[in-house]
Amino acid sequence: MSGRVTVGRNGIELDGRPFYLLSGCIHYFRWPRAEWRPLLEQARWAGLNTIDTVIPWNRHELQPGVFDFSDEADLGAFLDLCQELGLKAIVRPGPYICAEWENGGLPAWLTANGNVRLRTDDPTFMEAVLRWFDTLMPILAPRQYTRGGPIILCQIENEHWASGVYGADEHQLTLARAAYERGIEVPQYTCMGATPGYPEFRNGWSGIAEKLVQTRQLWPDNPMIVSELWSGWFDNWGGHRQTRKTAAKLDLTLHQLTAVGCAGFSHWMWAGGTNFGYWGGRTVGGDLIHMTTSYDYDAPVDEYGQLTAKAFVARRHHLFLSCFGAELSAVLADAVPGGITVISPAPIAGRSEGGAQPYRTARAGPTAPPAWRDFCATFLANPGLEATTYEVFLPAGDHLSVEVEPASIRPIFANLPLGESGIVIAAHTGRILGYWPDQGTLVIYGREGEQGTLKLRLPTPPAGIHADDAGLTARVQWREDGLSIDYWLTAEGRRIEIAWEDHALLIELLPETLAERYGSQPLPPAAPTHRQILPARSFAVVEATATTDWQPIAAPAPLEQLGCLYGYGWYRAEFELAVPLTTNLIAPELNDRALALLDGEFVGVLGATPNGPRYTLPISLSAGSHDLRLLVDNLGRFNYGLKLGEHKGLLAPLFLDGSQIDISAGWSAYWQEVQFAGEAVANVKPWAARPDADNVHLGRFAWTGPMVWLIRPIEVEAGRRYRVHITGDRNSGAFFVNGVAVERFSRHRSGGLIAADITDLLQPGTNTLALQILNYAGAPWRATLISYPADRPLPANWSFRAGVTVSDQPAPPTGPAFVQAVFTRNELPATLRRLALRPGVFDKGQIWLNGQNCGRFWQIGPQEAYKLPISWLATHNELLLFVEQSRGGAIELIYA
Repeated sequence: MSGRVTVGRNGIELDGRPFYLLSGCIHYFRWPRAEWRPLLEQARWAGLNTIDTVIPWNRHELQPGVFDFSDEADLGAFLDLCQELGLKAIVRPGPYICAEWENGGLPAWLTANGNVRLRTDDPTFMEAVLRWFDTLMPILAPRQYTRGGPIILCQIENEHWASGVYGADEHQLTLARAAYERGIEVPQYTCMGATPGYPEFRNGWSGIAEKLVQTRQLWPDNPMIVSELWSGWFDNWGGHRQTRKTAAKLDLTLHQLTAVGCAGFSHWMWAGGTNFGYWGGRTVGGDLIHMTTSYDYDAPVDEYGQLTAKAFVARRHHLFLSCFGAELSAVLADAVPGGITVISPAPIAGRSEGGAQPYRTARAGPTAPPAWRDFCATFLANPGLEATTYEVFLPAGDHLSVEVEPASIRPIFANLPLGESGIVIAAHTGRILGYWPDQGTLVIYGREGEQGTLKLRLPTPPAGIHADDAGLTARVQWREDGLSIDYWLTAEGRRIEIAWEDHALLIELLPETLAERYGSQPLPPAAPTHRQILPARSFAVVEATATTDWQPIAAPAPLEQLGCLYGYGWYRAEFELAVPLTTNLIAPELNDRALALLDGEFVGVLGATPNGPRYTLPISLSAGSHDLRLLVDNLGRFNYGLKLGEHKGLLAPLFLDGSQIDISAGWSAYWQEVQFAGEAVANVKPWAARPDADNVHLGRFAWTGPMVWLIRPIEVEAGRRYRVHITGDRNSGAFFVNGVAVERFSRHRSGGLIAADITDLLQPGTNTLALQILNYAGAPWRATLISYPADRPLPANWSFRAGVTVSDQPAPPTGPAFVQAVFTRNELPATLRRLALRPGVFDKGQIWLNGQNCGRFWQIGPQEAYKLPISWLATHNELLLFVEQSRGGAIELIYA
């Protein structure tokens, strides 16, 4: 059965009827296939009507022309399951998706040999994109709503204006045409793309409601829809756990969106999942913003599929908006000030803070439907930490004293029609959960013990009223102006039945705890957590000692060019020394990290570390033959910004006599008069110009302002090459060497990481570095200067080998190893809700369960436990950990 989808000023319509979008992002590829059904059933229970998913090109086209749509990558099966469960779908085929996913969803093979301009109409790029679309669109097209399927919307690209690729806006039109030509009939839209002729949805969190209002003012015909509501955030290795976005903040934000007339939203994320395998990406903001294996995202549903406090908050809003949202949003979007008079709480010395103001007070505008012409609303806000009371005066003369909980918004409506029933809510002080006409049920809720008032206008006087426990918890009266109910909320709630002619109305008065779970069976109690220690055995890594099956290479080259797109790769250097050598070995171009084994012994780590980059390694060698092996770890490619498509691995030879200097200290700061001087400030000589602050350390500069210039001299020797490595926040600004711009950076371009060879801009002697930072607010930066003699590369014969392989030999005391633990299914409870592994003393590596790659682990925080999918268990189970630095220990299972 075919249907029709349109997107207009008031939002989405399906077959001509308004459809309020209540969507949640669930990435099918981040969840084991066996967990799809419970996730989607849970989403439907929570009041969602749509599932939103990005589609990762690189997960499906692993090699050029080689496609995989099996297991958790079976997109068609996922969409079919949405259809079976009555859920609509939004698809986002990219080809760029961001999503904190490896390379933003773009295949690594695409940029292996360079000369491809991503996210543009570059012919080489588009040839690959169209081949991908030729395979993908036949999966999507027959599953569109217009052909009886679940897909109602298709996104064009993703956040193209945040790409750092400027002047390529036609690319979005090219992609839209390509999708249309391959059968996409449902409306296409952009987010952070603003392409003429297509609706533009908005992404955000704080201030998102105001952002919608601003967009409506500028583009009056654009729908007010949020494509990504960021109610959580991702974790990165070595960072804080991201739990800053509370359930209370989600509650406030959803009320704000309702207040301004938002026509729908999609939670990014509803259920985040896991970055299995090597699929976690990296993003801007520093040199170690690599995604953890957990993509829990502090979402309403956690990584293990369990509901969080955010889910219950969201469900209350979803139920209300599923009942009223389609009509209410259009009225509020065009509402005008007035209608209700509100007196805000005044401060009382020693008793209450006061000072709260309504978020919005409005009445229906002249274009409202007849049934809504008298509608009014006020959204009473309380940002404080104690309850506050507003005095509210309705147009009909009613006076309500409304108490608003801490950190919350309470909407109060006057003359709210209940569908086509003829019943109107004239006044109320409680919160409205929903009205279901097929059941004839109205649900009002609030805090347990709350006193409340509800006034209804009925089409005719009732023939009878029945109230449970009437006179004790609810006082029901019929007056000329309608039905009046005064009540207080008990722990069990109360029901009031009203009958007239051939109609009936059931009013349920519930405490919030019951309202959150309304219409469902009681949830099972939380299961206790158990722990089990598994003895482990250690085995050697084949490549650490193997002398055969190595691929000769002329010089180090990117992993992508060597056929190693993801995970680990080995670079081997064999060389002879005529005399002993003590030196600092330097790896000037390494992405991302390497373990060094010299003649079979672990000698250190190069590259990314929690304490900053390490470019040099001190070594002492005797005369004779030597074997140096670097195990290089690709921690994930940029998923955002201009550095998409970065190469991984050892990108240049190793050099002798390297130097690494921390130059975070010793800068001179200028901010007073320099704002008028422009980029000429980059030529300032700090020894000749009086600074506003001297001897500044980038990591502890206690200053804030719209712009600051930081300038530092460096000394340069002839015959050496120099590189800088500067990291910090995602401010905009620029970096100069001797007055010449090396990088103009922004949130989307460079994004807090500058790693550049500056040799050609230097001269022997004193030179100046200049760092301009806009909107500086005290965030720490760090600067490193490395140098090496260009004529002293390590004289070696190079070879390469991809991956890591377990040996049957015992592991050496140091360096990489495999750790194995076994257990049987009957050692665990028959019913499991959660199963995870804690690596204990093992520091960093990779986890496999029964041969399936569970993801990276790294014991630098914030992730402590690693998901083991229950559906991947067998009767007899093997856990295999690759650990980068071998040591004794045990593995801990955690389950509930």
